[in-house]
Amino acid sequence: MQANRKSSIHLNVPFYRQHYDFTCGPTSLMMAMKYFDDHLHLTKDLEIDIWREGNMVEVYGTSRYGLAYSVAVRGFCARVTSNSNRIDFVDRLVPPINELNTRVLKLHFYERRARCRKLGVEEKQEIITDHAIYNSLLSNHVPLVVTNSLFCKGENLPHWIALSGVDDKFVYFNNPLDVHPLKRKFELSTLPKVVGYRGEQSMVEVWKR
Repeated sequence: MQANRKSSIHLNVPFYRQHYDFTCGPTSLMMAMKYFDDHLHLTKDLEIDIWREGNMVEVYGTSRYGLAYSVAVRGFCARVTSNSNRIDFVDRLVPPINELNTRVLKLHFYERRARCRKLGVEEKQEIITDHAIYNSLLSNHVPLVVTNSLFCKGENLPHWIALSGVDDKFVYFNNPLDVHPLKRKFELSTLPKVVGYRGEQSMVEVWKR
């Protein structure tokens, strides 16, 4: 069921392109931070710094708690929402990763979650709905969500995007895979298929007090 909306919401979230195959999370986060801080310089150095802080060590991708930690230590507020309490997507990758050191993966995941809690990052475990996205944007938060990069004509991999708006028909977003800024959108009715990777959903909301 769609949220009860009186008007559309569009945030002027700036675009930044990812320079590496594994930095969709950091670049999506950089777009959110730039929205709140016009003086922030978006550089490759910052892109890699955030990736170092947020990656899952055993895989190149960045976790929800890794991104939330990176933005919280820079003075922003964050909320993590997921429909699962498990480690992000690792056991659902196609093809699966061989010889994965699950002990290291778990240590890093729970260490980042503990750091987030010390920094006051909020947490929710629930399905990510149109209501949640609308309320996030209405609160002037920038939601970052995971989708399957096949949705963006990429590979079958988890892929972070930055949402920028919503109306009664569409959700609007910035895709860091794009070479040039584009006005991207998908139909609101397809949100359950777009948000998430192989059934697991993650969202990191970013805002500034």
